[in-house]
Amino acid sequence: MYSVLKSEKGGVFAVRSLLKRLLTENMVDAVFVAAKTPYSDLPMPTLISSPENIETADPLAPVAPFNASRQASILLRSDTGKRLALVLRPCEIRALIELVKLKQCVLDPAILIGIECKGRMENALFLEQEKQRSGISISFYQDDNLKEMICSACNVCDHFQPVGTDLTLSVFGVQISTGIGVEAESETGTDILKKMGYSDVQPPAEREAELRDLQQQRLEAKSVLMEKTAEDIKDIKRFETLIANCLNCSNCRVACPVCYCKECVFVTDVFAHEPELLIRRAVKRGMIKMPTETTMFHLTRLAHIGHACVACGHCTSVCPSGIPVADFFITVGSKVQDLFDYEPGRDINEPIPYLVFEEENQ
Repeated sequence: MYSVLKSEKGGVFAVRSLLKRLLTENMVDAVFVAAKTPYSDLPMPTLISSPENIETADPLAPVAPFNASRQASILLRSDTGKRLALVLRPCEIRALIELVKLKQCVLDPAILIGIECKGRMENALFLEQEKQRSGISISFYQDDNLKEMICSACNVCDHFQPVGTDLTLSVFGVQISTGIGVEAESETGTDILKKMGYSDVQPPAEREAELRDLQQQRLEAKSVLMEKTAEDIKDIKRFETLIANCLNCSNCRVACPVCYCKECVFVTDVFAHEPELLIRRAVKRGMIKMPTETTMFHLTRLAHIGHACVACGHCTSVCPSGIPVADFFITVGSKVQDLFDYEPGRDINEPIPYLVFEEENQ
């Protein structure tokens, strides 16, 4: 079922109207959605229970301070008996599905509302553009110059349509200045649209062409990125050169939505070397760089979660040294996922490949 939500004020207001009705008509107890605060124009993941506060929601803003799946998983850690609507980007939904598989949360209380995503800007750039123009959450979809400002990971993302949702907010083929499309992807989603009285209409004729063109564009850009990165990391010397400025701050690990371990080996005594060991290494080699184990840190993360990387790019966004962490995660992760014919977040019932044993018939 496909409908178009109209608003003279644009797609953002149409989405707010939908979310407000979910609350006022008691279909949900709260909505988890990106919203601006009194303190900043940067929309942050926010849990809203009051219909009046939905006016702060800004889910179409071309920015995501971090991958919100981690915060969503906190809300869904157990079934509280409360019904929650979660408005998330495709990479956030895919990460959330992986966290469900890892027993970090449950989806029973959730109504998933996905957003077709044309990319996000880095936080500082978004705030800069927000000051220069009003209504960036609408103008972004109309201004090709703004679309070119998206982060590098989004520029190569070919999973810009959400999967596994109840409702999908559609930005392809519609004029965001006058409304937004919404498509029911489940019985729950269909029931919601019918209860609200929305009619079933044909999607815009230009929608498929727009989707196809962007898919081709993103795949070509991804191919270029992976070819370059594969050359940059083809041997250990080149890889160590790429990550040479790593501060061992662990920002990338903290920002990663699928790096889920409660206790990370890199914050245990395993790598808390005694001074005698460090001095012996320095004597043996003539010199050692500190902090140590930065190469091991990145290689371990690649081996641990390469299969589950959703290519959200937040690892690069938070790196203070400007290391293109997402580039080598996207490159290696794609190879690993192809090897196992596995796409993170594609299907909640699809087993994690590392946890499956298949005996081959000889």
